[in-house]
Amino acid sequence: MARPLRVAVLGGGACGMTAALMLQRAGAEATVIERERRVGGLCGTQEHQGFRFDLGGHRFISRSAALVELVRELLGEDLLLRERSSAVLHRGKRFRYPLQLDDVVRTIGIARGSRMIASYGGERLRRWIRPEPDRSFEDWVTHRFGRELYQAFFGPYTEKLWGIPPTAISSDWAAQRISLPSLSDVMLRLLHLRSATDTPRTYARRYLYPRLGIGQIFERMAQATASLGGRLVTGARVVGLGRARDRIAAVHYADARGEHELPCDAVISTLSLPALARMLGGRALPDAVARSASRLRFRGIRLCNVLLDLPEVSPHTWMYVSEPRYLMARIQEPRHRSPFAAPPGRTSLMLEIPCTVGDAVWSAPDQDVYERVMDDLRDLGFPHLRQATLGHFASFVEEGYPIYHLDYQDDRQRLLGFASETSNVVACGRQGAFRYIFMDTAMEMGIAAAEQLLGRNGRKGSVAELRSEGGLVEATALTA
Repeated sequence: MARPLRVAVLGGGACGMTAALMLQRAGAEATVIERERRVGGLCGTQEHQGFRFDLGGHRFISRSAALVELVRELLGEDLLLRERSSAVLHRGKRFRYPLQLDDVVRTIGIARGSRMIASYGGERLRRWIRPEPDRSFEDWVTHRFGRELYQAFFGPYTEKLWGIPPTAISSDWAAQRISLPSLSDVMLRLLHLRSATDTPRTYARRYLYPRLGIGQIFERMAQATASLGGRLVTGARVVGLGRARDRIAAVHYADARGEHELPCDAVISTLSLPALARMLGGRALPDAVARSASRLRFRGIRLCNVLLDLPEVSPHTWMYVSEPRYLMARIQEPRHRSPFAAPPGRTSLMLEIPCTVGDAVWSAPDQDVYERVMDDLRDLGFPHLRQATLGHFASFVEEGYPIYHLDYQDDRQRLLGFASETSNVVACGRQGAFRYIFMDTAMEMGIAAAEQLLGRNGRKGSVAELRSEGGLVEATALTA
């Protein structure tokens, strides 16, 4: 009888845990090596004094009926159907999110709003007469919204989030993240000839969410994987790959007990693409690959998690803060995703602060960051949160967002091509594919990677490009 396929899964996040479960169900032997002591990766959940905090603004939406069924199977009655409410805080006013031009005009005032409509309409006319290519994020937004709206919202927020000017960011990610207004639709709603709620479906309002946080999905996956004989090694760091000609024959990892070797027949890597390339190349890493690896960078996230003796702060699941003078880019209230995220009668806030690993914000003492964000929240119209605070703590995400610099695709393709030269390695996931994807796409990549190693799907390179078609991702979500 043939020996089962032995697969080392590097990373126990959304992609890695889904891959491991699929492999075990198919009769393979999966070993997951995860740096943290919990599974979930970017989709993990922390519990603190009866409060639960995710590592970001997660929710489950998908266009795949099979994936939705898998999550329902794992969670059962612990899977809730919730409705999203989002807003943008800007210059003391609150705007609906996604931004709707008629709402912006009404809220911001007729004079400034009229300039925005004129700028939008003028840009549409100019593009019709003389189209120009979109190279940067700034190009993409100004060509579709006009410069007034770009300068008010999109430009400042984008630079704050990514840490580089929008002129240095590729336009690639905008098409799947930003809905486009229709001038005729805007005018009809401004004239009250169409309901403000009668808009084309672009963003998913409804979503699925586990009762105990997004990490509950992957905790259940870990339990199911282990029950089938899969092995989970947490608190362990991958330190090297053992090569046999054009294949990886072993993974070397270190934990509290020392260094270990894991023999394997194949590897699914959700490690960052630059890190994987460096491990595969070692001292023989080609210069061009090394340069590309140095150029592909990630934006870090610091979260200030605040426990509050209040029933509610706002009616919104999250609120975007576009102005650069405020430290946080997004305010999230976990209780609106699940009423079990906080004890009865209490709530909490997650304040998402984009930064660079090792910079002044990343390294600042917890109390200093807390005091700063409390001052910001008071200025934004939430004056009593400091008095209601029961406690606070920080969370850190080193590789939160892949930074799409202008020529990132050249660097990304060079690294993916280099990784593909090792015949039994599949790179996937947000970090592994270097793509700013939703968690459902990461999970689908995990399924595709497992099927590829089992000989059930197509060419190797297709996994990292899964769901890379154009158009708004959320528009076709089954829960929308």
